[in-house]
Amino acid sequence: MRQSSAARPGVISWNEDGTPLSPLVFTVADGHNTEITAVVDPARLALTDLPEAV
Repeated sequence: MRQSSAARPGVISWNEDGTPLSPLVFTVADGHNTEITAVVDPARLALTDLPEAV
């Protein structure tokens, strides 16, 4: 499993063609989710370093 020093909990939804649909990144503080960020802009997704779909 790949993890960077800036890794945060998250989930990635994938299109049927294997491209990312919408990564969700969770901000956790004191053991609670305090924020959920969804990235849905195709141009921004193209610049994001994501793992391959499984």
